[in-house]
Amino acid sequence: MIKKRKDGRLLKTISINGKRYYFYGKTEREINKKILEFKEKQERGCLFEEIAWEWWDITEPRLAYQTRSSYKTPLKRLCEFFKDKPIEEIKPKDIYSFLYDLINKRYAQKTISNHKIVCNKIFEHGILTGKLETNPCVSVKLPKDLQKTKRESATSTDEEIILKSAHIWLFPFIALLTGMRKGEILALQWKDIDFKNNIIYVTKSIYYEANKPKIKKPKTEAGIRTIPLLQVLKEELLKHKPKNTEHFIICDENGEPISKKAFRYRYSKFQQSTGISCTAHQIRHSFATNAFEANVPIKSVQEILGHRQISTTMDIYTDFRKRSFDEATVLLNLNFKVKQ
Repeated sequence: MIKKRKDGRLLKTISINGKRYYFYGKTEREINKKILEFKEKQERGCLFEEIAWEWWDITEPRLAYQTRSSYKTPLKRLCEFFKDKPIEEIKPKDIYSFLYDLINKRYAQKTISNHKIVCNKIFEHGILTGKLETNPCVSVKLPKDLQKTKRESATSTDEEIILKSAHIWLFPFIALLTGMRKGEILALQWKDIDFKNNIIYVTKSIYYEANKPKIKKPKTEAGIRTIPLLQVLKEELLKHKPKNTEHFIICDENGEPISKKAFRYRYSKFQQSTGISCTAHQIRHSFATNAFEANVPIKSVQEILGHRQISTTMDIYTDFRKRSFDEATVLLNLNFKVKQ
């Protein structure tokens, strides 16, 4: 039965499986169309993309800026892949197909894992909202031999140039002598340097929302740490130390953190003026390599770098040992060739 409301709209109530549903419209035809669409949707079940975007609308406001950015692309790819497929019809083999498509396109392990995380969260949301009973993503395991992205150290030439170029810009010099992450260096204030006890306190990091710098605490306890202030770095920093210790070491004209655009410009200008080609992360990797060459215990290297898991440090250590092994092989071959 259709009733007319005071506002002029029509209302029709129907019962499906003992549950009442209300439909509004300007005409009876409009209401009947809505009812038909609703029944079709009930029969086929919710589409994957409907649940996915519903999850996103609820989750997005609670996410940190960088996490939002890392989730958005996988979300779009998942919705494109599953398109109009009802979420209840998606099986583990379908998720495998999606992930292996990324593997075949040679995406990095971390990128593929991030897609699986987002996929899992969408299905979990479906269960929590009563639209699903099981999560097919749970039984999906990524292959153990999945390709990892290898990060190389800066070349020895680049390292030598950086050590001689602190007067041009401090950022690469600090990165090479501390192993700190880019965001950690950009968040470093003069008050974080204990020149008396030769300690650097790492307590925060810079990230960017659009072009603006924002300060955050490290994700894990391992990120909050103290690291040694090496003598060569101490001597250089003392040349630049201002009276106001609240100022950031890598700063704008007001002593505040630099913008994302400013960092890119300064780094590019430094590369052009010095001829180095390495990235900021490669410089951090160089610190680790130098630490291993100096026989610093791996546990100490882990603590200095702020790695939560020692396996992350071990990945770098393994690369270093492989290179050292290859170099040793060459030297031994040359040695015994000379003795023949």
